Amino acid sequence: MKKFFLLALFLFSVPVFSQITGLSGWNIVLDPGHSQQENMGIYNYPEAMKNLYVAKHLQAFLLDSTDIDTVYLTRSDSLVIVGLSQRSDYANSIGAAWFHSIHSDAGAASSNTTLLLWGQYANGLEKVPNGGKAMSDIMIGNLTKGMRTSTSRGSIGDCTFYGCTSGGPYLSVNRLTNMPSELSEAGFHTNPMQNTLNMNYEYKRLEAKTFWWSIIKFKGANRPYPGIMAGKITDSESGQQINGAIITVDGRTYKTDTYQSLFHNYTTDSTLLRNGFYYFERVPGGNQQITVSAPGYETYIGNVAMSDTFFTFKDVQLGNITPPYIAESIPAAGDSLSPGLKNIQITFSRPMDVASVNSAISFNPPVAGTTTTWGGSDRILTITTANMTPSTQYTLLIQATAKDKFNHPLDGDGNGIGGDAYALNFRTKIPDFIAPAVITSYPWGYRQFMIRDLSST
Repeated sequence: MKKFFLLALFLFSVPVFSQITGLSGWNIVLDPGHSQQENMGIYNYPEAMKNLYVAKHLQAFLLDSTDIDTVYLTRSDSLVIVGLSQRSDYANSIGAAWFHSIHSDAGAASSNTTLLLWGQYANGLEKVPNGGKAMSDIMIGNLTKGMRTSTSRGSIGDCTFYGCTSGGPYLSVNRLTNMPSELSEAGFHTNPMQNTLNMNYEYKRLEAKTFWWSIIKFKGANRPYPGIMAGKITDSESGQQINGAIITVDGRTYKTDTYQSLFHNYTTDSTLLRNGFYYFERVPGGNQQITVSAPGYETYIGNVAMSDTFFTFKDVQLGNITPPYIAESIPAAGDSLSPGLKNIQITFSRPMDVASVNSAISFNPPVAGTTTTWGGSDRILTITTANMTPSTQYTLLIQATAKDKFNHPLDGDGNGIGGDAYALNFRTKIPDFIAPAVITSYPWGYRQFMIRDLSST
């Protein structure tokens, strides 16, 4: 009896991934927009490459999980060049039931929206045969939610979007195909964050999943349990994505992209690119524990309630455990401080706990009447020192009791280990009491001219 109970518990707690029916007798042509390395993204990852892998993932999802007859591709590699009319001619020649063209958008680096364009005549009516609009209306919601873009331009007829004075549809893939069709724009490859996400292999699976769910819904099938957890790992202070973070879910691990694993293909700057993206499929339902760790960061352990209708997005911010250190000082160590310069400026590597730093400051020899002010989000300390003695060696000391906003002790000697004081040694200059005087002038005065004139006779 106990064995039966445990088996039943296991079966009901793990989702069953069975074949989806309702697509039998139907096929689709997937068109990875553009060819080779066309439409290069802001960080040297082309739209054409992203489109190709999204199409391949979507083809696999449909063939592996549904009873669809066939899924065709207009190109299957990055070597061939396929023209616009060739794509439509191919779909027409095989008598395809449907045509979907996969793209991403371009524009300002700050832009990142989604868009679905269905075939439309200049009179505003949908292209015949109908269906592209209905499919686009489903796809736009899933795509926008899946891409997590800030806005969407919606599901729009291509003549309305571009403007048609006559005829239509506007887009070649809508105008020349003999079957229902639409074109998707999944974010902007000219957007820095989107372009680095597009580089990730699993992120392209995520985009393909949104189309897969849309297609099976259009065909009247229910979406299966998704079982997908994804998100971004970022630094809690800077908001910057973390490369090389290790995420553990359901006994499996995922490492976010690094320069060595991916980004070296697109830049020689090892610090430029990052996306912090992770992705798990076939995660059981219910509450799942997630553990996230990365070098130099505190480990995060939490629980996530899996969504049974869509992706489960879980973003995690990690706290940096690197102790604060002095990034810059004015004057520099060993320098001399002019009597006319009354401020000393200390720049810390991290936002500081102001009270702990203020109470840790002292001068040797003592300096009376000093005041402190803070700027740069509590990273820049300015000490006003009006009563320093000229031609004197001073030491500014910040005790190890100073700490940052996250309670990390000061790393005064910069060795990577917190808990030691910082000492800045400098010397004030000899005061200059000599009044300014005119040494020469031009043009010469009257007396100078007379002396010169007499001496020449």
